[in-house]
Amino acid sequence: RNRPFVSTLASLLVGLAAFAGAGPAGAADEVRIGIVSPMTGPNAKFGQAQKNAVTMAAEDVNNAGGIRSMGGARIKLVFGDTRGEADTGVTETERLITREKAHALIGAFQSGVGFPSSAVAERHQVPWLTFGTFDKITERGFKYVFRAHANDTMKARTLIDGLVALGKRGGAVKSAVILAENTDWGKSVSEKQKNFLEKAGVKVHFVENYPFQSADLTSLIVKAKAANPDLIVADSYLGDALLITRQMFEQELKPAVYAAGGGGHVQPDFLKGAGRLSEGILNATMWDAAVGKNVPWIAKENERHVARFGAPFTEDSAGYYQAFHVIVDALERAKTSDARALRDAIAATNITDVNHKAMLLPYKAIKFDETGQNQLATAMVVQTQGGKFRVLYPEHVAEPDAKLVWPYLGTAR
Repeated sequence: RNRPFVSTLASLLVGLAAFAGAGPAGAADEVRIGIVSPMTGPNAKFGQAQKNAVTMAAEDVNNAGGIRSMGGARIKLVFGDTRGEADTGVTETERLITREKAHALIGAFQSGVGFPSSAVAERHQVPWLTFGTFDKITERGFKYVFRAHANDTMKARTLIDGLVALGKRGGAVKSAVILAENTDWGKSVSEKQKNFLEKAGVKVHFVENYPFQSADLTSLIVKAKAANPDLIVADSYLGDALLITRQMFEQELKPAVYAAGGGGHVQPDFLKGAGRLSEGILNATMWDAAVGKNVPWIAKENERHVARFGAPFTEDSAGYYQAFHVIVDALERAKTSDARALRDAIAATNITDVNHKAMLLPYKAIKFDETGQNQLATAMVVQTQGGKFRVLYPEHVAEPDAKLVWPYLGTAR
């Protein structure tokens, strides 16, 4: 008597199984993206800015229906706090991979943290989108590590080329001193700046890699003052950037040009902390709100960020946002969160539409070479004017109403 019922039930189960199997390849309830950042410690404000940017980006994707090629899979962000320490970054990366089961990772802001942490991702064969400019991050023959933005070489070249070009309007730079923290980033970018300066015919008196998070740098500032350089270049995170700037004023170190490789000098909190001493500082950066003048959606996205978080995107938070959307783009093409398939999709990235969300840092294209570096990434030079960053170089992106301040007036009494 039960045979017809059993037969009907069996047919129903087979039909349900077939229906379920007809969904998109790799359909899943969620995709977990690990965010490796300094959420506590001296660089916590950077980490919070990065968290804000990717949180907004993930909410947008989820509210728009998730990863559509994966049946609407939602993005879940899982965070790892590096505290700005390399060993903690390694431990947190391991945790995000083995416990949180992250399908991809973004990190780690500080190159000295990202360098060893990305090696953990490579060992586990989990895609890692770098934010960190240290060239060697993508020079180890890794297959799962990628960088969409500019590296130290690109940023250093842009800064020095910009100083030379701007110097034709303001006054030639003949000598320089470079003050850089003794981290992987500081040592890497300062070496490249020195090389580009010397190629431009500028005498570099010395490069000093001072201890990161120094309590006092008076002796270094006095040493720099004795050299009497036309140019001071500083490569520092926020605390050291403020310290150097204040002690230059205290010791009356008055170079014609004060420039920086990015880092703390391009943070809103630097402008607040340094006040008028920030006026006229030239910075290498990969992002500025002014790019929105030519790309309307970027301006609107930045306005939305300001309305929600009370501050614009920063260079690093924009970079995390970009990396997030590179991963989303790859997920849509891969149609799965499988690590190898996702890695292959990231490697095949070729984004050229300026209206693509990954183009918050607008380039000709986002396309990775065999090392994982986007060779089409670019940088720009901005100058602090009236408490804001104004784009001065390259000429094709310069703000037409921004006039060069030369010499640096911040240390004038």
